[in-house]
Amino acid sequence: MDLCQVFDLELDPLEIQTVQKETIHPRKSYKMNSSCADILLFAQYKWHISRPSLLADTKDVMDNTTTQKFWLDVQLRWGDYDSHDIERYSRAKFLDYTTDNMSIYPSPNGILIAIDLAYNLYSAYGNWFPGMKELIRQAMAKIIKANPALYVLRERIRKGLQLYSSEPTEPYLTSQNYGELFSNQIIWFVDDTNVYRVTIHKTFEGNLTTKPMNGAIFIFNPRTGQLFLKIIHTSVWAGQKRLSQVSFLIFCLYILVLKLAKWKTAEEVAALIRSLPVEEQPRQIIVTRKAMLDPLEVHLLDFPNIVIKGSELMLPFQAIMRIEKFGDLILKANEPQMVLFNLYDDWLKTISSYTAFSRVILIMRGMHINPDKTKVILKPDRTTVTESHHIWPTLSDDEWIKVELALKDMILNDYGKKNNVNVGSLTQSEVRDIILGMEISAPSQQRQQIAEIEKQTKEQSQLTATTTKSVNKHGDEIISATTSNYETQTFSSRTEWRVRAISSTNLHLRTQHIYVNSDDVKDTGYTYILPKNILKKFITISDLRTQIAGYIYGISPPDNPHVKEIRCIILPPQWGTHQVVHLPNQLPQHEFLKDLEPLGWMHTQPNELPQLSPQDVTMHSKIIHQNQWDGERSVIVTCSFTPGSVSLTAYRLTPSGYEWGRNNTDKGNNPKGYLPSHYEKVQMLLSDRFLGYFMVPSSAVWNYNFMGVRHDSNMQYDVCLAAPKEFYHEDHRPLHFHNFNVFEDPLGVTTADREDVFMAT
Repeated sequence: MDLCQVFDLELDPLEIQTVQKETIHPRKSYKMNSSCADILLFAQYKWHISRPSLLADTKDVMDNTTTQKFWLDVQLRWGDYDSHDIERYSRAKFLDYTTDNMSIYPSPNGILIAIDLAYNLYSAYGNWFPGMKELIRQAMAKIIKANPALYVLRERIRKGLQLYSSEPTEPYLTSQNYGELFSNQIIWFVDDTNVYRVTIHKTFEGNLTTKPMNGAIFIFNPRTGQLFLKIIHTSVWAGQKRLSQVSFLIFCLYILVLKLAKWKTAEEVAALIRSLPVEEQPRQIIVTRKAMLDPLEVHLLDFPNIVIKGSELMLPFQAIMRIEKFGDLILKANEPQMVLFNLYDDWLKTISSYTAFSRVILIMRGMHINPDKTKVILKPDRTTVTESHHIWPTLSDDEWIKVELALKDMILNDYGKKNNVNVGSLTQSEVRDIILGMEISAPSQQRQQIAEIEKQTKEQSQLTATTTKSVNKHGDEIISATTSNYETQTFSSRTEWRVRAISSTNLHLRTQHIYVNSDDVKDTGYTYILPKNILKKFITISDLRTQIAGYIYGISPPDNPHVKEIRCIILPPQWGTHQVVHLPNQLPQHEFLKDLEPLGWMHTQPNELPQLSPQDVTMHSKIIHQNQWDGERSVIVTCSFTPGSVSLTAYRLTPSGYEWGRNNTDKGNNPKGYLPSHYEKVQMLLSDRFLGYFMVPSSAVWNYNFMGVRHDSNMQYDVCLAAPKEFYHEDHRPLHFHNFNVFEDPLGVTTADREDVFMAT
């Protein structure tokens, strides 16, 4: 309930024509030297207005003032111990705001309502018309007690100011304290898992859409077995367009279930409690999902004696939908309704509520894991019958013991398979935790952790001396020895070349899934055909993070000048990063290239980008400018590594893109003036009808990432026909092998005895 709703209900008694909620400027919340109206009331005729007075004053002095407009200004504050006189505050603010030149009120007459969230106090000061003061008293008494917005705002401020206990006042339900469920006080479980359910299907256009289904709220008393099943009909969600329009399916379902269903559940639980006699109302409510705590606290403000707490147990109450009696009842319901069941049938005549609750948990856990097998266990043959007024089959105590053992074995076997655990090694407490849904570490993991701790203790007992040499600012060498094993662990970065070298051995698997991006491709222009053999080789010799590049050369077939067949990829000496690759200024020269024309260049990139990067535009423009290439025929081919696959895209620069790239000097990711109109996508096809070949530097070394000091943009190089070596080939990283040699033989003793067949005698 809020003030606008209150006035809307009292239009005729107060002679109100219209209730208008004013548009509030966002700065009102923190701009304290001026204010404005929140609500504006229009009179049917004219109201007689009193002199300014407080809400608590009983004798209003009416003068001859009348008005047709009446405003309300609501002010929230967080009082402190020294200053929380809310009546004084409301009077001072009213007089300040009505006499300054900055506050804009629609009429001279109105009231200012002040609410102190810290002390939960309220008051009002201003002009009043007949009937207004009594209505505000009644409305504010209700709003200050039950308005969810005030409660949420107060809690947010408390948390922001850290005015709350870091630990919950009530301990959550665990496997250690769940015996308290069977005390004399009334305790409810509330499960909202099945409140909002949808069916998902594809439309004719191929989009995914959802259709709501009937759901249910599960409210269960573990001591008596009493089950309140509140059926939520699909009509409850009528008008909620966002429920059926799902763009990101998983995300939207998650948001909908948490934000819509939990508030609906809290509302229904509060309504049920109000409908029950005081002696049947619960003293404690346990929610199966912690997201239900806040909504329930808001809706149960009228019941301060009810304790609301969460649960660490993943109780399988959602499996109730797999029981045919409940599933059919919920699915076929034509309207919202409350149905009362007893989950314990007549068990309490022979067993305790503790045993009955454990039996229900076993059955529902089995339904959650394997519903078909559970139904067979519950009803092994035709002679087993279920009474019409019962939920479970009618079995003797001995038969129930056999059923419980079979269900327990099924649950433990399922846990053992999923966690690779020997069921026979589980302790009784671990078995109990598994059945109740307590989150535990697998025993094998626990033993592994214990072994690691013991190993660490053993390592710490074996002291190893570490000698460290350092130099101070005077150039003096300082040698220190330490025997503690702290600070001895090594750190491996995600860009560690050893890890990437191992990962690169699986690049050939990606060549089985190559995709060509053909979205928004221009129909005009050239079509480029790339042989699969050189593309696969280009992928397998690359690196997942560092870019590699090669010039592409080709020729047009005699019968179709608008098709360009790429025949050769040349790998010049290069070094790169994850964003750019550096090539020499000189273009390769060879007699094999005389009959071919330059068609541009191609490079790898660690992630697929939605556009051509500005670094590529700049580099391509400068290559075209320096070597007088034809901009219409020269393209950039990006070879992007996507999860488990490779994506190809070909781009051509537009004249504006060429001019921008030629003049660009900003090497950042967002250079000034970069536009999507600087490039166009062109048609790219893959073919195995003809083969291509590679050309590499005469030294066979093209990767200078491990010896970057040898690379120079003005370096000269010759090329030859050869298969390129992979990125992490030994010839590309000679320094690593030199380090290995120094490590194995620091004094060079073994090299003195080696024979050198090239040494002159």
